[in-house]
Amino acid sequence: MQPFAIEELTLNQIRALYAGRMREDFPPAEIKPLTAIERALARGEYVCFGAMAGEDILAYAFFIKLEGIALFDYLAVKKEARGTGIGSAFLQALTAGFLRGMDAVLLEVDDPACAGNPAEKTVRDRRLAFYLRNGLTDTSVTAVVYGVQFRILALPVGPCPAPDDARRMYAALYRAVMPPKIFASKVLIHGAQTSKS
Repeated sequence: MQPFAIEELTLNQIRALYAGRMREDFPPAEIKPLTAIERALARGEYVCFGAMAGEDILAYAFFIKLEGIALFDYLAVKKEARGTGIGSAFLQALTAGFLRGMDAVLLEVDDPACAGNPAEKTVRDRRLAFYLRNGLTDTSVTAVVYGVQFRILALPVGPCPAPDDARRMYAALYRAVMPPKIFASKVLIHGAQTSKS
């Protein structure tokens, strides 16, 4: 595996990833407008990190963040570096560094149960297995965001949040970066709910 250092990405690096690699790494339905990312960055509710080998971004992670909690908004490894262990090493380094001391860090993974065909289910199963191997736990919360069904996992920065807590945290993170009308129409969260979130 190629050695790397974690660096916070500049706005120019974020824009370059958005214009290029993100289009290959994520389905169009999962890519939010760049202006939304830029506004959240300006408010301090978003942060982006890269696994850097010199100027080369081997992997990147974009987060929505609030006091004590964060949500992986995007996480991807450069195509040429996949299968080398960089993804696991990047997750571990983020957990030991930037994410250390957080109350909870959530992550969305495409729900294998909602795959459109067997090949897509295989990819989703493999992605879910990768996260579970790397210590993430299932919160028992699912969500549909812009029509895409996700299972919500928690990174091992502390005890896995109870479903009600995970649901509230997840809603709070999305509310921070979405206008209320869009949140109400585009984000549907399932799971335990003993009180209104």
